[in-house]
Amino acid sequence: MTSCPVDIVLSLCREETSRLLRTMRSHHVMPAYAHPWGSAWAYLTLLRSPRPMVLLDVPDGAAMDELEQRVHVLSKFSSVVVLTPRHTDVVAVLRAGAINALPRDTSPRELASRIAAERRWLGFSAPRLRPRSPALPDPEITCHQLSQRVLFEVLSTTRREWCCHELCLLLGTPLEPMSRRALQGRMARLDERVRRRGVSIGIVSQWGRTVYTGLHEAAPRTL
Repeated sequence: MTSCPVDIVLSLCREETSRLLRTMRSHHVMPAYAHPWGSAWAYLTLLRSPRPMVLLDVPDGAAMDELEQRVHVLSKFSSVVVLTPRHTDVVAVLRAGAINALPRDTSPRELASRIAAERRWLGFSAPRLRPRSPALPDPEITCHQLSQRVLFEVLSTTRREWCCHELCLLLGTPLEPMSRRALQGRMARLDERVRRRGVSIGIVSQWGRTVYTGLHEAAPRTL
């Protein structure tokens, strides 16, 4: 885990974000490396932190479609600071769940100060402890895909319902979400694995929308 105020930098355009990180390097508030949107390693770092903070960088020219939805999804398991082009509707971003939204052209010194202030503020709040229920399987359950590991962590630690559209967006790329068919395949294989430990994935489907309600004790199989 990084010692910087920001745990993870997620980018919708890594080339532009890399330039920003080089500019901010001397201020020591951001990691030296930016992860692309959809990075399983980035999500796992946030999911395993008691009080995570992610910086979502949205450079000029990056895909702005579904920005509010991206912020909302991230805010379900991390505090989110968003860097946006100056013309962005920051009210919509804040309503979506961001703790702050800052223009990308803010001076490096001011930007570093504001990010450090957000981290201090988070320090006054209680850590987001994510205890697992004793009924849930061991966290070292074998997952052959990193995205499957993310799904396991999301379902077993966030204690929130997840819509299929949210998970497809989370696991997609900056340009397009994961397909529902791919998500369903990963969920089916994950369900097979956790059932061996006596639990199952809660699924509610209605009107073309699938909601995953977490991991629950599996009902005994009937003969």
